[in-house]
Amino acid sequence: MNKASKINFTSIRLVLSGFLCLIICNTYSQEGEFIKIENFIFNTEQLKKNELGVIIPQLNRNLNDRVKFFIEETFGSIIEESKNIIWQSYKTTTNPILKSHFMTFTVRVSIRNIMNQNIEHRYLEIDYYPTSGKLLTNYVWDSEKRNFRLNDKESERRLYLPNLSNLKIENQPIKAAVDDILLEYRELIGGINENFIYFNLAKADQLNTINNKISNYLLQNYSNVEFVMNIVFDSYHTFISAYDKYHYYSFIVQVKLKGITIPNFIEVFYIPTSESVISDFIWSKDKDSFYRPKQEN
Repeated sequence: MNKASKINFTSIRLVLSGFLCLIICNTYSQEGEFIKIENFIFNTEQLKKNELGVIIPQLNRNLNDRVKFFIEETFGSIIEESKNIIWQSYKTTTNPILKSHFMTFTVRVSIRNIMNQNIEHRYLEIDYYPTSGKLLTNYVWDSEKRNFRLNDKESERRLYLPNLSNLKIENQPIKAAVDDILLEYRELIGGINENFIYFNLAKADQLNTINNKISNYLLQNYSNVEFVMNIVFDSYHTFISAYDKYHYYSFIVQVKLKGITIPNFIEVFYIPTSESVISDFIWSKDKDSFYRPKQEN
């Protein structure tokens, strides 16, 4: 038996502080551990398709009124009127302890040009968190460009996120089916014990296949990896909109490097729709570690 076959596939509750802290701080600021996956299932089941296969969310007049009021409160001195509130997407994230979900709306707003009194139209994104009921936006008004732009903090944060298009997760020819996402949710529920998700229980039938795919991918694509030591379930992500549907798993993999005694870590993605594995981490000789390159603006 070679070293690659000696992978420890048992579920590990060791906290990988650097990765986990980053995920918690960035993803779960509006949500927490008391959200139930059953909430995700309920919201996902509400996204019905019409005869053309386009997702049409149920109309919520109360929520629409709240969105209008939120915009008036936040940008009251700029916006004349808010209308045409368009549902854009529903996004969820689940890790062994914490969970988050939110819906994004695009709103067409009217702005008066103070120079000529003409009415101009702009579009603004609003995020709605169903569990807390909060409405937020990552956009601010740019008076010079007379348009909305991402705030500096959010722009910086997104530079360090994985590029899902390059990873062949989003905007792919073959989309995930809503029923496939519901199946993954229900399997994760089967792995819950005392509010902690044990991936090895949730995906017992597929565990060896997924782990072998991850191990083989790393050994084939990272020449300095000697063997895989541990594979830890990190999170499950879903995205549903009228134009795209995808879902993927993230794993943190502990690897032994050739000629180096200290273990290293690589984040790896598993895509159920294509049953494929991929990573965007690269090796840094200066840091003696793997990292995700910063995206370009």
